[in-house]
Amino acid sequence: MEGCFHGIYYIMMLNLRGKVKNTLVVLGLLCLPLFVFSDTTKKMMKEGDKVFAVYYDQGGAETAREECTIPRNLQMTLTTLSYSPYYGIKSELKSGSIPDGAVKVFDEDGTLRLVETYKDGKRNGTVTSYFKSGKVSSNSFYADDKLNGKLTAYSRDGKIASEIEFIKGVIQNGNVYGMEANESMNIGEMLGRFAEKRRLSGKRILLVTDPENKDTAREIKLLFTERGAEVVTAGTVKKINEGDKGADILIAEADFQFYDIITFTCAPKSIDVNSDLGNTLRKSFNDGKVITAIGDAEAILARAGLLVSREAAKPEKETIEFELSKIQNLTFKEGVVVNDKIVTASGSKNIKDFVSETVKLFKMD
Repeated sequence: MEGCFHGIYYIMMLNLRGKVKNTLVVLGLLCLPLFVFSDTTKKMMKEGDKVFAVYYDQGGAETAREECTIPRNLQMTLTTLSYSPYYGIKSELKSGSIPDGAVKVFDEDGTLRLVETYKDGKRNGTVTSYFKSGKVSSNSFYADDKLNGKLTAYSRDGKIASEIEFIKGVIQNGNVYGMEANESMNIGEMLGRFAEKRRLSGKRILLVTDPENKDTAREIKLLFTERGAEVVTAGTVKKINEGDKGADILIAEADFQFYDIITFTCAPKSIDVNSDLGNTLRKSFNDGKVITAIGDAEAILARAGLLVSREAAKPEKETIEFELSKIQNLTFKEGVVVNDKIVTASGSKNIKDFVSETVKLFKMD
């Protein structure tokens, strides 16, 4: 692309009385060869049952389109997948051609998340991904569309999390988040699933439970912890020493404002849903907290006034269903229900989906 330099000059002219007069004259355009390489950007989109990676030039015109095959169980948005280069996504060119040079991927907020180097329609050269903060998430090198050389993945604090050596796409040695790397690993899916499981990294969860529902609480805590969250249990009995039965803190000691997710697994009788607690829960919800309940604990949300004119999971117990049926404009659905930032589940058989749907409310970094 060529740029042009605009020349503007003053010319001194004599008027009829012999006086010098300044006249502004635009001489025109002095065109100089300012070469600028335009960026190519990539976005992923879904059309029917198919997923495509679409490449655009700087003017927004489509230059190429690939059809993508995505591994199952990667619970990510298409935008997140588009800037995740090692997640085992396979693609096939359907139209156009990918220009040589840098291909950039941005997230919904316009933040740069990935830069790939292309030549002859394939990744050839460095690939760098970034966290939302702008810090480098990973560095790697490709040759003929295959990893070749060292892949280094970083944690958010800048420490090296994984280092793997490749030759023509085949793992030679290294480690993947503490596990020894070997050629039998599907490195893309492994890194992808690890990132998915760390979606709640840095998030704090208050898990309100009681002895009657300790098994449910234990399983939920494990699933949330696997996804990177810090889980604090609140209950009717507080453990004094490590190894004691009981919760980390008493329910009365819980300060809801310090948590991103508030989850109830306890029976309604275990907690006094007075006006103070109701106000606290409503304020927490209005402040953007995620409020969740499973089984009988749905009644706690109902008593706090959080289920009016909403959809909620149909409770397994008839007594709880009867209580909830009196809530104005409340409709029931089976299984797990997400309504705004409120997640409810019918019972313990829905634990995995209950946690999974809660996790989906948080974007991956």
